[in-house]
Amino acid sequence: MRIMSVGVLFAFILASASPAVAEDSPADLVRDLARAARDGDEASFLAELSSGTRRAMADAGTAQSKLGEALAQYSTALNEKFGSGRLGGAQRFPGSDRGTALSRFIDITLTSVDQKAPRQAVLHIRTVTKGPGGQTAVQEDIFPAVEENAEWKLDLTALMRGITLADTQRAAAYRHVAQQIRSGVFKSRVSAQTALLKARRGNTGDVR
Repeated sequence: MRIMSVGVLFAFILASASPAVAEDSPADLVRDLARAARDGDEASFLAELSSGTRRAMADAGTAQSKLGEALAQYSTALNEKFGSGRLGGAQRFPGSDRGTALSRFIDITLTSVDQKAPRQAVLHIRTVTKGPGGQTAVQEDIFPAVEENAEWKLDLTALMRGITLADTQRAAAYRHVAQQIRSGVFKSRVSAQTALLKARRGNTGDVR
């Protein structure tokens, strides 16, 4: 099984959380991230976030809820029209389990810091993670950090906004195709599922 990217893993852990404080230096921040992962301490891990990230996290949580609702609408419309069956291009969304995601980190190390401005930096972070099958992966990624009130915090605002945008677009596709199903646009389950795939890719061409 392919191990998810570190950026996605961070985002999964951060979703729907309420972080608190940060650190005095980028090195302190990453050190405590590693300690929290090692100890399975979700609250401490989630503490290292910028104010912008916290706002983006709230938006991401809202978008994820709406996405789940849109998927349910699509599934109901599909099954009512064509009978029970596979969802095709639809995606099931597992419940959040940040503890499990956090446990995948074996090590988190700061390798270097690029100072972009007095209160902005890019952190080069080396991670070792494990997958469900026990396989490990070593990655080096870059993550922005900002200094707020003399404390350094991870700034994952852009990452969370990207996830919010993607979830919003997927929800729109589910709602669009669900409405078409109810309107009798499609002659078969397969044609509705094909239309969903096209809608998720941004192509709303006629498929009946």
